[in-house]
Amino acid sequence: MGDNRNSYLMKNTIIFTLGNFGSKLISFFLIPLYTNVLTTTEYGVVDLVVTVGTVAVPVLTLNISESVMRFALDKDADKQKITQIGTGVLLIGMLVGLFIFPICRSFDKISQYSLLVYLYVIASAASQIYLCDLRGKELLVCYSIGNVLNTLFIACFNILFLLVFKEGIRGYLKAYIIANIFTAIYAIVIGKGYKSLHFSHIDKGLLIRMAKYSVVLIPNSFMWWIMNSSDRIMVSSMISVAANGIYAVSYKLPTLVSTLTTIFNQAWSYSAIREEGTEDENEYNNKIFKALIGIVMLTGIGILTFAKPFLSVYVSEEYYTAWKYMPLLTVGCVYLTMASFMATSYTVHKDSFGYLFSGMFGAIFNIVMNFMLIPLIGVYGAAIATCISYILVFVFRLFHTRKYIKYNVRNKEFWVGSIILLLSAVLMFVDSWIGFCLQCFLLIVVLYLFSDIWLPIVRRIFKLKGRQ
Repeated sequence: MGDNRNSYLMKNTIIFTLGNFGSKLISFFLIPLYTNVLTTTEYGVVDLVVTVGTVAVPVLTLNISESVMRFALDKDADKQKITQIGTGVLLIGMLVGLFIFPICRSFDKISQYSLLVYLYVIASAASQIYLCDLRGKELLVCYSIGNVLNTLFIACFNILFLLVFKEGIRGYLKAYIIANIFTAIYAIVIGKGYKSLHFSHIDKGLLIRMAKYSVVLIPNSFMWWIMNSSDRIMVSSMISVAANGIYAVSYKLPTLVSTLTTIFNQAWSYSAIREEGTEDENEYNNKIFKALIGIVMLTGIGILTFAKPFLSVYVSEEYYTAWKYMPLLTVGCVYLTMASFMATSYTVHKDSFGYLFSGMFGAIFNIVMNFMLIPLIGVYGAAIATCISYILVFVFRLFHTRKYIKYNVRNKEFWVGSIILLLSAVLMFVDSWIGFCLQCFLLIVVLYLFSDIWLPIVRRIFKLKGRQ
């Protein structure tokens, strides 16, 4: 049983890695294009539009994509009815979304892009819902291909609109709109969602259950928006849009940590649902959690070690100062990834209130600290507030999820990893070769100490590859 469950988890992780990490990698290497073609002010405006979209999508669609995915994984689920409900909610969201126009006009920086913002939100919502439909139907390879296609479309259209037509902000938004529309069409065709494009005999009971689960996640999305994005709006308004452009770039490397965990958690959620009620559920969850801690600590330390030399060739000179905020954001993202793993307990038990409470806990602290610190110490204040709020969410979930799983952090992976992570973060501010050499030494130490975690994973990957 152990080998079967580990192979199942590893197989799904590899599938999600190929899709998600492949698409993230393409996005990652688009940053030099953006930072060389767009000014810091223009990139700040683009980031503001993306932030608005992040909030608008779950509101307009009742976050129904989460229910489309989760409810389809239940035994005896009627997947066609679930897709039908997702489509219906999307169509209603398109009508309600017309309120985006007056909202955009209240922001001077994006008022001229109202139509593009509306189309960006609707296209993003459609691609999310139908990609989640593929996940719910366990068409995981197709889902991963969809993610890669989405990013390839974005890359191709950005090159066309930014480099060839030189359309700036409008070109950037057009690229995302067209790419998301193509992705939604792909997912509808592959998942046969077109069979659900009718609205007779809607299962009202199922609609209510799905809505109850997903609606509670709307305020949770706001909470994550507050922690992930509100600081950028505050930096824009309290300092400048150009400062926000630099701060937005400083997020790119740290979020690689959470990207890795998002990939793994997508695969783990399937295993966690399968493991519910088994005799060794607690023991197996902690075994996987311990391995995750080791990997995420190692990744965070690696990012801190090479962030400055990488940025020197990765972005244009005016963006290089983004490294100053990376130590705080990287530490925060490491703890957020551990918190995200524990949150799979909420998914398994359909406890959307758990997501809400933990998100609210961190968001309230984050927004209060932003108001206090940004006027005093500028962009550093936003980075400090984000870092601490992520750590608080981790602590909250560590205790709140004990009603499901008692997650254990009394191990060397957590404590030694945390100490070395913090030391490496501090050493980033030693702006000389001595600091970099010390960081490299710490990375070698943690590689040795955690070899029992990462070496078996590498061997298993090569073993699976050899079988194929």
